[in-house]
Amino acid sequence: MAEKGYVTEIKGNLAVIKMKRTEACAKCRACIAGMTEKEMIMEAENNCGAEVGDWVELEVSESGFFFAVGIMYGIPLAAFLCGIFLGYFAVFPTLLPNMDKEIGSFLLGVLLTVLAYGWIRSQEKRWEAKKIRPVATRITTPEPDTM
Repeated sequence: MAEKGYVTEIKGNLAVIKMKRTEACAKCRACIAGMTEKEMIMEAENNCGAEVGDWVELEVSESGFFFAVGIMYGIPLAAFLCGIFLGYFAVFPTLLPNMDKEIGSFLLGVLLTVLAYGWIRSQEKRWEAKKIRPVATRITTPEPDTM
């Protein structure tokens, strides 16, 4: 289902769009912003030629959504698990035998998770591809409960 938003600014081929958080977004709680039922502002590809003041429908490709979820959750989870297994079976028994391997492996997992998030943040420019960014697909009518 497409979401509706209000175009507030045009930046080249991108439209800055203000939209209300839907109930699904508010219940997701994947981000702190999802905890409140306020407005959100995002940039989207302007494929419909919208101008400031237009209402547009926004869509995100399913493959782009799963790619973003994989990046934000899959990579850190893999880093955490690798840290735990490497710490428990390789690092602490052989290199630091006097240290508690359960605590050490947990801390190594947390460290690798933090490093994974840092790496993801450093790669944002690379992943700002079209398939992750929402697309304004068509100009539409305003929401009944407009902002």
